[in-house]
Amino acid sequence: MSNVQSVTVRNMTRHRYLVYLIIWLCILFPVLYFKISDRPVPDNKTVNTSENSAHKYKRTVSRIDYNELTKVCNPPHMIERGDEGDIGLLNNSLTIQGVIILTRHGDRGPMNHVRNMADIDCGMDPDQEYNDYTKFLQNIFFNMSLQFLGPFHGYPLYPPQNNCSISQLTPIGVSQMLKLGRTLRSVYYPLLSVSNSDDIIIYSTKYRRTFQSALAFMYAILSPDVLSKVTFKESDSYSYCFDHCACFNVNSLQMKIKQSSARRLKGRRAIEKMLKRIHNVVHLMSSSVRVDPYLLRDSIMTYVCHGAPLPCFQNDCITRDNVEQLFNYIDWDLEHYAKHGLLRKYGLLKSYGFALNIAMNLLKMVSESKPRLVLYSGHDLTAQYLLAAFGVLSAQTMSPHYASRLVFEVYRNNTVDTTYPGRDFYFRVIFNGKDVTRSVAFCKTRAGSWTSSSIYLCPIESAIRFIHDDYFTTFNASNYKEACGTRS
Repeated sequence: MSNVQSVTVRNMTRHRYLVYLIIWLCILFPVLYFKISDRPVPDNKTVNTSENSAHKYKRTVSRIDYNELTKVCNPPHMIERGDEGDIGLLNNSLTIQGVIILTRHGDRGPMNHVRNMADIDCGMDPDQEYNDYTKFLQNIFFNMSLQFLGPFHGYPLYPPQNNCSISQLTPIGVSQMLKLGRTLRSVYYPLLSVSNSDDIIIYSTKYRRTFQSALAFMYAILSPDVLSKVTFKESDSYSYCFDHCACFNVNSLQMKIKQSSARRLKGRRAIEKMLKRIHNVVHLMSSSVRVDPYLLRDSIMTYVCHGAPLPCFQNDCITRDNVEQLFNYIDWDLEHYAKHGLLRKYGLLKSYGFALNIAMNLLKMVSESKPRLVLYSGHDLTAQYLLAAFGVLSAQTMSPHYASRLVFEVYRNNTVDTTYPGRDFYFRVIFNGKDVTRSVAFCKTRAGSWTSSSIYLCPIESAIRFIHDDYFTTFNASNYKEACGTRS
């Protein structure tokens, strides 16, 4: 009998411990989820409310000037107006009707754990615009005026002041987007005196860095009272695929393109050997991260873009020459990558949902004269896929730097009264300040294009016809489902 009781007691004790363990795990997992999730836990620390918080930006160490290497970082002082809004003498005949802008987020921390990351200062000395922006965010936070942020209302409104965090926007990234917004505001100000939310559409992917970039950009390009009327919308996909995301053929195309890239690297034995060495020095968990020149550049940029010393490990140090060789190799590789025969097919499939959404907004601009401004806040791959789909293939377009912009300007010919709706509408495509309209595949040799000296405009109907009728001709298919099911 005593044995039975002792067994019973032991079982009860085990069950009690098991219950405690289950309760502990139920508490632990949500905490871990919110800790590692890109979605933040809403709390009172979302906005730094200290009037003296600016002192946190002060740097205690001097930055290293990497000179020409910092071009890949696109620092704020390098962001300036290019061909946007410049149609020369055609200003007398055309009126801008709307603009669609795709941006890449600003400067961020690395995608992988890098050596000495805790010692890297990703902050900056704020200028007046940055201080005004943070005060604006503090005001809307304390006034609980966050409804316009839609699904992003629980996100931190701006990044930590100094720390470099994995994949998170930095204060420099915010400054880049403020500068970009201010630059484009000077171009498109006639469009921005809006009275209702239907005139402006803002999309962001679900990541903090794209949301915070969109918020900073829109603050700089719109007045605060207009911004508060606009609602942010979320995309679950970094490619903005909307309802056209699943595609079997994408994986096989991606694999073939990656295999070509791997063969190019194998053919450069000295470079490959150097990359493996740099990889082991830079990455803390080098065995869990694949050796990839593009990922390695991303990690190295954490040091270069923030003026931090290059890392050392076990008496092996990364040198500027190593970084230059890495960057030069990537420049060379991008030239070959952009010429890959399957790249445009890959972009077409990845960007179909995005292209449809752009076409929808173009049609609304023609038929309803709104929206006036559409923003898609995205990533380097977002721009790469769309530009590849449109046939704008070059080393520059396939590797957009931080705070890159792709702009579609919509114009109307105000000198004619056509009986055919849409025939008097044209558009231009500008990537990082350079007019690339002539490179757009469906704009080449199109009847009805408008050319005046160096200015080239493409008919809106060419874009609509391509997206709705000709998009899948290269696959010998008539729709997305057929193209995705056809092996290439």
